[in-house]
Amino acid sequence: MREFLTNNRTFLFFTLFWVLAGMFAGPVVYAVVPFVLYYFFQRKWIAEILMGFILMLVLSDSRSYTFGFAQNAKNVYIVMMALFYFMDSNLSTPLNRIFKTFIPFLLVAAMFMVTSDYISTSVQKTVSYGLLLLVVPNYFLQTIRDEGKEGLRKFLWWITLLLLIGFVMRFVMPGYVTLAGRYTGLMGNPNGLGLFCLLFFMVVTVAGDVVKNLFSRRELIIIYGAIILSVILCGSRNAIFTILLFLFFRQFYKLSPFIGFIMFVVVLFVYQYINNNIEGIIYALDLQEYFRIDTLRSGSGRLVAWEFGWSKIQEGVFSGGGIGYTEILYKQNYEMLSIMGHQGNAHNSYITFWLDTGIVGVLAYVIGMIVTFLRSAGSIPGAIPAMYGILFSAFFESWLTASLNPLTIQAVIIMTMVSIPEVRELFVTENTEPNDEIEESVIPAVS
Repeated sequence: MREFLTNNRTFLFFTLFWVLAGMFAGPVVYAVVPFVLYYFFQRKWIAEILMGFILMLVLSDSRSYTFGFAQNAKNVYIVMMALFYFMDSNLSTPLNRIFKTFIPFLLVAAMFMVTSDYISTSVQKTVSYGLLLLVVPNYFLQTIRDEGKEGLRKFLWWITLLLLIGFVMRFVMPGYVTLAGRYTGLMGNPNGLGLFCLLFFMVVTVAGDVVKNLFSRRELIIIYGAIILSVILCGSRNAIFTILLFLFFRQFYKLSPFIGFIMFVVVLFVYQYINNNIEGIIYALDLQEYFRIDTLRSGSGRLVAWEFGWSKIQEGVFSGGGIGYTEILYKQNYEMLSIMGHQGNAHNSYITFWLDTGIVGVLAYVIGMIVTFLRSAGSIPGAIPAMYGILFSAFFESWLTASLNPLTIQAVIIMTMVSIPEVRELFVTENTEPNDEIEESVIPAVS
């Protein structure tokens, strides 16, 4: 971490400048961000552009008015990234296979976009989703081309630093990083932080599968320690269970993809038994207060949200209101749902995709993701378990349906590492034998 801070002082200065400009200079930040991004682009700082985008997405998720500027600044940011993408042939070549795989989904989304009753919102969200899938994989790939292992290390250290900043703020400005007594870090709510950490856990692990000897044992303790402590403090049940699920399946996929698949089938059969006895298990472990056992069965209002969403789906299984429709639908019915014990969105990515793009859209998205991960099923132990983790966590939150958040971008980066051969090919010479200072596996021994 010390090396990262020393070697990236200029980048850290500019990001601090962005934050201060947004906090105290109002609209000036919308000129500052493009100016700095162009400076980065001229210097070929592709990694820094991608890292800055992560920061902007994290700040945009904050519930603090102080960081409200990021909500609009992130839109400016993705447009600038797209402009650079088309200006630099090295950056835009070749057209990444992730975007190609999701073209059927984007076409369905575009079809419902033009027929949406909320066409302005739908156009913005559909275009931003397309741009995310188009440019982020290439920015990540170009980072690896330019800087190799150090570029990947720098990217992962940056996200770790964002987690560590949250710990500092917990003692200095606790009001910014807590909500209803639960820790949120720089994110807007505890469950958002849990999902952020879950995805980052899988990013780091898959990166270690792709690049051997990426971090030393001491470095891994810092990175995984920041992730695990954040998850414990925020108390996200979804994140805790999904991380355990990911680790469980990864152990079997390290032995054989076939064994891993068999264990997946076994888990499907025993899931109902575990679900029926989960409360007894939690009581036996004396963790009922931590896991908020009183809201476990109701899912903190999720059942109400799911039933409402399903009732709307039945009105038109094949129809969709365009990306962004579900959010508007739940806001329009906020008062009724609040009386029934629910506040917020659908809390289910599949229901949201279905309402937005119909059954064809949700199937196109899920099939696209499965195809993407199957490309590396036999070579990267964490690939299919990561897919399970993404699909499982998406069942409890609608994060996967949004493009400009700090969660979906991490899922795209995981897909980039596992499905684009050039990423692995660039590291062939890096995968040397481990020594006394380096651990062979990216997962600490405690896992």
